[in-house]
Amino acid sequence: MGYYVQADRGVKLYVEDVGTGVPVVFIHGWPVNHRMFEYQVSQLPKYGYRCIQIDLRGFGRSDRPWTGYSYNRLADDIRSVIDALQLDRVRLAGFSVGGAVAIRYMSRHAGHKVAQRCCCSARQARYSRDGRISRTG
Repeated sequence: MGYYVQADRGVKLYVEDVGTGVPVVFIHGWPVNHRMFEYQVSQLPKYGYRCIQIDLRGFGRSDRPWTGYSYNRLADDIRSVIDALQLDRVRLAGFSVGGAVAIRYMSRHAGHKVAQRCCCSARQARYSRDGRISRTG
């Protein structure tokens, strides 16, 4: 089932929610959308997993605001979805940029409602003390 979740004032995220059971939140990479996980979503519900795929802002069916594309804002968007769907003990799975967003979510929100995190083909960005992405190292 597909629907929209309010993530920010004037910004709605498209979410596909399939199955029942253990929640798995999938975060796609750049430049794709939630459909990149269609093969996983076609199988995992058979084994007791609830698959929640999110189109990050600016991608797929989600709104495309001019601003708000920092890792902090994207992590906050994931928090908005987790809270709106009242999820608990989530498995957070991120691919590429989605993996970096998952890492940022864990640090920014202290792992709020997440039981496990999986990053696929992802690299953690280096941050300076003030939270900006470091271009060195």
